[in-house]
Amino acid sequence: MKKKVTIVYLVWLSFFTFLINSAYGKEIVVPLKDIAFQNPMLRSIEAEYTVKIPISSRYLVKNLFLHLEVEKSRALVKERSSIALFFNNKLVLQKPFDPLLDIMIIETNLPTVNLEPFNDLKISAIHHYCLNCCEFEGSPELWSKLDLENSYIKITYDEKPILEDTLLIRDYVLDQKLFNPINVGIITENKEDSYLSLAARLAGYIGSYLRYRRVKIDYLNKIPEDKDVFIIGSKSFVKQILNLQDERRIPDIAVYPNPFDITKAVVVITGNSYDRILKSLNSFMSVKENVYTGKDYNILNIKQADLSIYNTAMFIPLGKKVYLSELGYDDFKFKGIYPPPAVVEFRIPQGLYIQKNKKIKFHFAYNYGAGAREDSVINIYLNDKYITSLKIEKKYGTVMEEKDIDIPAYLLQQGLNKLKIEYAIMAPGGGFCISPNIEALRGTFFTSKSYIEIPKMPYWFEMPYLEYFVDSGFPYSMQADLSDTVFLINEKNDTIISSLLTLSSYLGSRSLSPYVNLRVYSYINEDVKSKHIIYVGRSIPLELQSKSPIKITENIDLSVPIFKSIFNGSFLKKLKKDKSNIANLNYLNTLTNQVFFIMFQSPYDSQKVVTVLYSPNLNGIEKASYMLYIPKFAGQVKGDIAIWDFYVNQFFSDNISEKFYIGNLPFFERLIFELGFSPMKLALAAVILTIILSLVVKKILDYREKRRLDGEI
Repeated sequence: MKKKVTIVYLVWLSFFTFLINSAYGKEIVVPLKDIAFQNPMLRSIEAEYTVKIPISSRYLVKNLFLHLEVEKSRALVKERSSIALFFNNKLVLQKPFDPLLDIMIIETNLPTVNLEPFNDLKISAIHHYCLNCCEFEGSPELWSKLDLENSYIKITYDEKPILEDTLLIRDYVLDQKLFNPINVGIITENKEDSYLSLAARLAGYIGSYLRYRRVKIDYLNKIPEDKDVFIIGSKSFVKQILNLQDERRIPDIAVYPNPFDITKAVVVITGNSYDRILKSLNSFMSVKENVYTGKDYNILNIKQADLSIYNTAMFIPLGKKVYLSELGYDDFKFKGIYPPPAVVEFRIPQGLYIQKNKKIKFHFAYNYGAGAREDSVINIYLNDKYITSLKIEKKYGTVMEEKDIDIPAYLLQQGLNKLKIEYAIMAPGGGFCISPNIEALRGTFFTSKSYIEIPKMPYWFEMPYLEYFVDSGFPYSMQADLSDTVFLINEKNDTIISSLLTLSSYLGSRSLSPYVNLRVYSYINEDVKSKHIIYVGRSIPLELQSKSPIKITENIDLSVPIFKSIFNGSFLKKLKKDKSNIANLNYLNTLTNQVFFIMFQSPYDSQKVVTVLYSPNLNGIEKASYMLYIPKFAGQVKGDIAIWDFYVNQFFSDNISEKFYIGNLPFFERLIFELGFSPMKLALAAVILTIILSLVVKKILDYREKRRLDGEI
């Protein structure tokens, strides 16, 4: 009876909370830079730019407020120059450019009726620099620039209540249209390594599914009141934590409204045994989202994908044609003079040994209109390096042209690469004071017909580099399922586990693949010794540190250069006066506000890597694991050691250990590599080669002399 009263009370409490929130609404501010990828320059007489604004299925939008900042040329005249905003093809606002302002601020409400999952905010600019005179349509004075860094949309919304339907797991809980930051919880039946492994796999999947969102994951012991939560455990555990009646059937995968707030979800992944729970989790991570359309699911059987090295959605496959539409790009459309360029991003593994003599094949499918001048061209760049230009030759335009372009492989960058297509088209002269037909200047870059083919190359790479880790989770992401990686902790503190889960989510966002074989251990065993290791904790086992560039115990050796940057002034002078080169971790509260990122060769396997996230401060570890999502923060994590002082927000990084190589290089390329990078080895090889040649010549001369003496010649 008491349990029933508790359930009724919680339901009424959550419903009452929902009514209060509905009366006021929640707010979220979304910088436009988070949903658009460049600060576009609008040039020429007429130009436009479109921003896609996603609206989550979870939201009941009450108001959309736009704050837009536009930089502009002072040459523009107010009477003929203006900016217009269109939202889903409906005019929202027109405003003239003020010649006295360098930056124009536009604030307006956008319509909230008939919102789409992705809504088009089109910004159209008209530029003129005189009233009654002839203008050159390509004049450098005709420009304005959108400042997406300081522009934002403020969304006022209510959240829809959660229903018991698995469709809502992907549509609400893991909606890819949700904005940053996203905070979810994970509860496991216990803290055994096996259950923490399941939690880490789920965290990695959430990060990979939500992709470019910043996800913080909290490890919890009870259902929270303010966030969605995933529960992993047996059916009896699920019944206990949800206060469900004994006779109620618990499916393997289900979603329930949070008893404290019906707009929050409780997602259950369960089974009658650990093996059954594992099967449920693997099923949840592996099947496509459109499968989940019912109230709940029971898992019968599941077949795992056969994953090979570098077979992840993050890296472009090698040795095969990859159509740009497969990378998620729609056709690019160009209009007018100086339209914004098309930029296609793709990644190659950092571990590739780029062979300079090889070529990348770029098959380019495009068209252009009939109104282009004869000197108009299409420029192609890779990583901002000019490759070639295609001349627009056909006077009457073309429906589709296809060209094969060979690009030298040495222009590739480890990790992220950018292919840029720039339509540099101009209208033909129509005589004095005759305006060109801007509508005729059009073109399309067909991504479904265009492809990139990168040849296969060996993987052979220098380590350690933390920047590889933060960029694409490398080298851990070489195996898409992280079967060659373990997480290691030495204490099962909730904050440590939360940091581990957030870090796993971050790695998932880098590799974009579910981690069906990742394991978590709280001790060093043979499995740990045979794999790449990611360690998270407040102290580092001495056994693990044997090849670390620094040894972190109770004391810090100040002879290491990076510490001379951190410790300065009176503290260093005091140590010199004491003739000591050692600083205690707790000396004058020293190093209690620092977080260490360290990467080094595994002491157990020369082909494996250890990455450490360490701080004596629990809050520092938790902050650092989430801050990797922030580009300005992640960009500071480089070298083989990076230290973040989160109290004053300062970064120190350095390379202080010897480099080592991982992978397999063909014999002759390895020989050339070794000789080219070591003058000593090159000199030694030259001496040995000279001796060998001398011996060969001597043998030949001796043989010839012997034949001469014998009268044979």
